[in-house]
Amino acid sequence: MHIVYFFTFGYSLKSWHSAGILEREIRIFEELVKKYGLRFTLVTYGDAEDYRFTLNEGIEIVPIYTLLKKSKNKFYNFFKSFFISTRIKPEIHNFDIIQQNQLMGSWVSVLFKYSTKKPLYIRTGYDMFLFSIKDKKSIIKKAAYFVLTFLSHGLTNLYSVTSICDATFLKKFLPFNENKLVVRPNWVESNVTKEFNTRYKGRLLAVGRFETQKNYPILIKSLKNTGLSLDIVGSGSMKNELRNLAKLEGVEVNFLGILQNNELMKLYTKYKYFVSTSLYEGNPKAILEAMCSGCIVIAREIPNNKEIITNLENGLLFNNDSEFKEIIKNIQFIKNQEKISNRAIESTVLFNSLDKLVDDIYYDFKLLKKSTE
Repeated sequence: MHIVYFFTFGYSLKSWHSAGILEREIRIFEELVKKYGLRFTLVTYGDAEDYRFTLNEGIEIVPIYTLLKKSKNKFYNFFKSFFISTRIKPEIHNFDIIQQNQLMGSWVSVLFKYSTKKPLYIRTGYDMFLFSIKDKKSIIKKAAYFVLTFLSHGLTNLYSVTSICDATFLKKFLPFNENKLVVRPNWVESNVTKEFNTRYKGRLLAVGRFETQKNYPILIKSLKNTGLSLDIVGSGSMKNELRNLAKLEGVEVNFLGILQNNELMKLYTKYKYFVSTSLYEGNPKAILEAMCSGCIVIAREIPNNKEIITNLENGLLFNNDSEFKEIIKNIQFIKNQEKISNRAIESTVLFNSLDKLVDDIYYDFKLLKKSTE
């Protein structure tokens, strides 16, 4: 089976590498090639530089901007994206299924579907329309994301989300055909290399963009006068603001920058505690990675987190900022810490293994191929 996989609009192998996620994102293709003998053609929004990344046999790439000239004007690039399907059609032959990564760019995949008469599978990691509501975006952006979601679902053959919460939300707003909608959570692998009791006792770890959604100010303020320090992996527009806040509150915060995923996975195993003060999430990869690494995750009790964490069983959940401060203040007195760590590992291995996702996606592909026979 040959799958043509379209990247999220504007993304490339180079941008995946810069974000530290290339190795992780390519892994799913490698496993599908190895286990089921699939072939992939990755259509990226890169140029000739994407060719410098070595990929396994069975995975080819078609960088769009080796076929089209990229403009410095992003609106012109958006306009030209409606002609991508026509331009790449002669470059790709004898394939069975089209897959789109995330909603942004789905119009390209939809046009390619109708020009080639092949089934389309859209896989989303988070719901753009829901996030636009949570982010309090303008009414125009909310409407645009709603229309994109509505049209993409209506014109695709299969649509996947990473959480039950996202599926439930979409069913409220859109006339989803249940046969089109599947839940496929993010994957992680067991990653325990250090005994729990040998890990840092006075240092917490957080991973994520320095943006309003992650709510880092309350995390930093909660560490005041606790003697605990914080290490944060990530980048974003609020970095200077957070650095200044840490100085003001007298809290030691170490900004570790962006790490390649293999480096990040090694880092998790050094910490007992991982903290997430995010106001909303999809199916949070960082939390899942921390859990599979044996960290005790302390996270806000929001619907998507409740899907993967049972309070005091495989992690800790808090309802509000005062509850979070109380947990941090008494973090050393949390009972059954090693048991919580072990259960976190067990739950992610059971529900979020790479093998399970590989099997589920292959099942989806088989279903789509059969529908065209």
